[in-house]
Amino acid sequence: MVKNILTKNISFICILMIGIGSIFLNFSHHKWQRENGVIEWDVKSYYAYLPATFIYKDLTLQFRRDNIDKFGDLIWPVETPTHKQAIVTTMGLSFLYSPFFGAAHIYSLNSDYEADGYSLPYKFALVFSALFYVIIGLIFLQKTLREFFKEDVVALVVTAIGIGTNLFYYYTYEAAMPHAYNFTLISIFLYLTIQFYKNPGIKKIFWLGLVSGLITLIRPTNILVLVLFFLWNITSIKDFKNRVLWFLKEYKLILIMASAFILIWIPQFIYWYWVSGKIFYFSYGEIGGKFFFLNPQIKNILISYKKGWFVYTPIMLFAFIGIFTLPKLRKGLFIPIFLFSVINIYILASWWCWWFGGSFGLRSFIDSYAIMAIPLGAIITRFSFKKYLKIFSFGFISVLILFNIFQIQQYTHQAIHYWWMNKEAYWETFLKLRPTERYWQVITLPDYEKARKGIYVEIKPEYEKKENNNIPSEKEILNHITENIKKDSVQFSLLKLKAAEKGVNIDSLIMIRAKEIYDKDSTEYKKELIIQNLIISIKNNTDLLEKIEKKAKKRDISIDSMIVLDAVWLYKNNKY
Repeated sequence: MVKNILTKNISFICILMIGIGSIFLNFSHHKWQRENGVIEWDVKSYYAYLPATFIYKDLTLQFRRDNIDKFGDLIWPVETPTHKQAIVTTMGLSFLYSPFFGAAHIYSLNSDYEADGYSLPYKFALVFSALFYVIIGLIFLQKTLREFFKEDVVALVVTAIGIGTNLFYYYTYEAAMPHAYNFTLISIFLYLTIQFYKNPGIKKIFWLGLVSGLITLIRPTNILVLVLFFLWNITSIKDFKNRVLWFLKEYKLILIMASAFILIWIPQFIYWYWVSGKIFYFSYGEIGGKFFFLNPQIKNILISYKKGWFVYTPIMLFAFIGIFTLPKLRKGLFIPIFLFSVINIYILASWWCWWFGGSFGLRSFIDSYAIMAIPLGAIITRFSFKKYLKIFSFGFISVLILFNIFQIQQYTHQAIHYWWMNKEAYWETFLKLRPTERYWQVITLPDYEKARKGIYVEIKPEYEKKENNNIPSEKEILNHITENIKKDSVQFSLLKLKAAEKGVNIDSLIMIRAKEIYDKDSTEYKKELIIQNLIISIKNNTDLLEKIEKKAKKRDISIDSMIVLDAVWLYKNNKY
């Protein structure tokens, strides 16, 4: 009896094991303990709405300007046409962060941690918020897959999506990025779509509108999920005509769905109108974001060594092939999933930065993995009609799952670079955990300025040698001296008075003073910068950090102090 229960619920056991394993992984990398961990890159903007609204009560971001030393690098606003400061991303992700932000804030207020929105409890909460939502997403995915497949196939597909794709990386190592959250929302949306067409109703259509609105609010291009909804179970032109006629007859359902969709967007419309004077405001346009629909990089986005979806997440190649097996499984699944996939690839390939910045694999596709799980299940089922083929297909997918886990480890050790990969670099470190010396010689990086014009070329990272040996350039030392002058209130005030007397620009006098200091003696400043660079290098080296943490515990000092001591030792012994 127990065996029978376990067999019928093996997919749930897989989800449970994924959850437990991810908790252990999160505590092993503990990014929330790092100074610049978790709330980094795009997350700074997605998250900024919460501290700005609930802690500082200031969506003008004046608190950032008042304390630029603390918040200058934590919030990256853009200037709108009305000359106001605006958060560049939409606020959808902040809605999902908010329960965890609230818990962290209450805890911080009643502990020794600073309740500023950016201390350790907030970072800890964000990391585990992603895992919480992904578990929900996998449960809904399991429910969806059980509509079409046997339990063993469901278990394999859920495991493949959960830990056999780059989704795994984005709810553990870079947990607060939007992809894990949108994966869950689309998983829920897919399940609701199936249930709606089984038994249409007002409650279901309302939730479909609300969820699709939130999906789109987090990532506007994901409005494509509506293609799935309106074409679900469509197999012919006749079916499509009947669907249109049915919705015209039941127009109240569409009105309810549209109202729920808009409802979730209302706070965003109000914010945009307040900061820009426009209800619809394309904030990414302020930083040069655009689509090149006449120059889509379809080949690059799918199979290039730089960031190809099928290269770095090979399970998705088989999921895509599986789309063409859907007509034999259930005809009504082919048209919506095929059209969604093709249009999604085209739109993502048309974005000026088709590789979507620094990432493990093509992170932009992660949102759609709940949809791709169905054709993945279909192709596995197609190869399971004979026992030996079933063993082979299950074994092959299991190997790809293990390969993905290994690639994540390669990525964390920089054997797979976040955007500098090419054919030579890929094969140089293939099945190697760490980069070789030649790897650093063959990598290339994209020319971002040309990419913003739709021209895609690779250039050699000429500054890599400097970055590796941590020796600062003259320009960097001068910038460092300049910053020190600005922080020295006495020296800065004297230069400000002098600038007023002579009627010259204060920045010009600061640069002249910085050059005088550099010419007289730049050694001390060079030393400071080298040690700073060494500290950054140490913090970015996972293996080294673990060793330093052990040393810190033995000496009973903080890990930050131990990092500084190690950096100073490296400097004194010329190991930079």
